Amino acid sequence: MVWYYCDYAGGYMKFLYVEDKPMNTRVLRLFVEQLWGEDLVAVETAEEGLDLIGKEDFDLVFMDINLPQMNGIDAIRYIKNKLNKTTLPIIVVSAATDTNIIEDAYESGCRAFIKKPVKIMDFKRITERVLKTDETIAVA
Repeated sequence: MVWYYCDYAGGYMKFLYVEDKPMNTRVLRLFVEQLWGEDLVAVETAEEGLDLIGKEDFDLVFMDINLPQMNGIDAIRYIKNKLNKTTLPIIVVSAATDTNIIEDAYESGCRAFIKKPVKIMDFKRITERVLKTDETIAVA
């Protein structure tokens, strides 16, 4: 179990990143380290993510769309409906930017969508806003 302290959120936070490409994981891990001085939990498949979310409490999940086996949209639906984590904020981080995919991601229950390649300032702004509010945030 890994906890993170984030001043903007008022305490220790626990983040999960579901991403099958190690380079993308390294980028987001670097962003989290640079912005908040911490690391994040990362898994490579939706199934591993669902398993962890079922066992542990996370404050925020970053989810890729194009994953092996179960895709990120189906994973979000599973998290919200089967695991009953309706209030768990999920930010999609994906290179899949087709309008239908983005709409499906929001309909499945994500709170924000960040397009790859990720810009550190967009990542910071959106992550902090998702943690501070319950609103859905436009695509960055």
